[in-house]
Amino acid sequence: MQSNLDPNEWRSIRFEGIDLPPSLMAISILIVIDDFSERTGDWIWRLPHCKGVEKDGAAGWCADSATEIMDHLLEHRQEIIAMITERLSPHGFDAELTYAEWMESLLKIRDIAAGMDGDCMWTAEDPGFDAEAAAKKMLRALDAYRDSLGS
Repeated sequence: MQSNLDPNEWRSIRFEGIDLPPSLMAISILIVIDDFSERTGDWIWRLPHCKGVEKDGAAGWCADSATEIMDHLLEHRQEIIAMITERLSPHGFDAELTYAEWMESLLKIRDIAAGMDGDCMWTAEDPGFDAEAAAKKMLRALDAYRDSLGS
C-alpha cells in the first residue's frame, strides 16, 4: 500500500545528492526510544529537521547512527511498525511501507557516509520558500538601511 503524504508537509530529504523518500522526515518519532546512544539520538533529531536549510554532520556520525538505527529496527520490527501505525497513520503513512523506506534510506545513508571523509550534507526543499521574493525583500531591507544611514 502506498503512503498518502501531504507534499507540503513531508518532503524528500536529499542526502549527498541522493533523494530519499518523504517518509524519512518522520523518523524523529524514534527519539522516544531509550536504547539509542546519545549521539544517535541527536542524529535522529537533526536528520529530518532540514526543511529549507542545509544540515551537515561528520560522515562517521552519520554512518554509525544509521547502522545503530537499522540494527534496532531489525530487532524490534513489530514494535516499530506498531509505533508508525499509531503515530503516523493519521498523517497518511502506511506503516509497512514507511518501515521499508526507512530501512532502505538508512542503508543508503550508511553506505554513502562510510565511503566519505569529512562531513555529509543534506537538506529538504521548502515548498513555501520563494527565492525571488526573499531576494527582493532583502534588497528592500538593504535599501532602507542604506537610506537610514544617509539621514
